[in-house]
Amino acid sequence: MPWQKISDLPDHRFVGPYGIELWRIHEGQVFHQGRLLRKADAASFEFIPAHYFIGRDAHAVYHAWTRQTSIDRDSFRQCGAYWLDNHAVYFEHETSLKAMAEADCTTFRDLGGGYGADDHGGWYCGRRMKHCQRGELLQGVPQDPLYAVDDSNVYCDGKPLPGVDRARWRLLDGYFSGDGSRVYYLERKLPRVDVASWRWLEGSWSRDATQLFNMYLVEKDPEVRALYGFE
Repeated sequence: MPWQKISDLPDHRFVGPYGIELWRIHEGQVFHQGRLLRKADAASFEFIPAHYFIGRDAHAVYHAWTRQTSIDRDSFRQCGAYWLDNHAVYFEHETSLKAMAEADCTTFRDLGGGYGADDHGGWYCGRRMKHCQRGELLQGVPQDPLYAVDDSNVYCDGKPLPGVDRARWRLLDGYFSGDGSRVYYLERKLPRVDVASWRWLEGSWSRDATQLFNMYLVEKDPEVRALYGFE
């Protein structure tokens, strides 16, 4: 998405959701959420409307009201959920934009869903995935961005599914997946599940021939079990 100059906007201000004034130029000075950016150059200051905290002027990059002196302004660019310059990869947390230690900006690629990879391994939401050692093999799952796969693992929310048979794994209904021998709710395995009789019911509920599951937990309350057809 292109950069937008604040000075080109009506009233020199950008108002985000819930009527919050995010960026403003007033009397030749730049403000973010009412706080002055003392060193910002108002004439050149611009931001990306979809990213409320990131801006830049002719000299530096800003995250909210913090001047990011370590970021190379001219090479700074977006890469999916990540940001790059010519010497680092960055991930935006709620209150900060931080360089990812040991990430390789020359080979880094965004995979969607918070996943990323370089030639040395995988990343999820700015954190190194310790079980993914071959980033060149990591790829997202287009049907559900919570998941990614490499040559040996399936990952959900950045965590490997325990004991999964990568070759047989597939998405099931709801937030469930399985490999023919195991059923998972997100990254957790259902205990002692009979895969042959397992089926999804609704939401986070599923069952096999003898057990009722809520998420990855066995539901034992007789009244709740009766609601789902168990005697």
